[in-house]
Amino acid sequence: MIRANEGVIVSNAIANRDGSVFENPDDFDIRRSARHHLAFGYGVHQCLGQNLARLELEVILKALFDRIPTLRLAVPVEELNLRPATTIQGVNELPVTW
Repeated sequence: MIRANEGVIVSNAIANRDGSVFENPDDFDIRRSARHHLAFGYGVHQCLGQNLARLELEVILKALFDRIPTLRLAVPVEELNLRPATTIQGVNELPVTW
């Protein structure tokens, strides 16, 4: 039970891992077409810059893959060294080849 005036801390690391919403929720899948994730907040707390961030990613990734169409991982995805599941998630390094 949470009492009046008690604080609550929620770990962002567990966000977007609902198996009833996302297939294989613990797998990193860049091609996942999930629009109801929490990366940019939700409801009245949505990030005002989310559309700009999405546009920047779309433009940058398209330019990168147009310029280097054979770009691919240099190691199997299972060998990627992931950052600890804290506030900022990702990989420590991303070895690529082309």
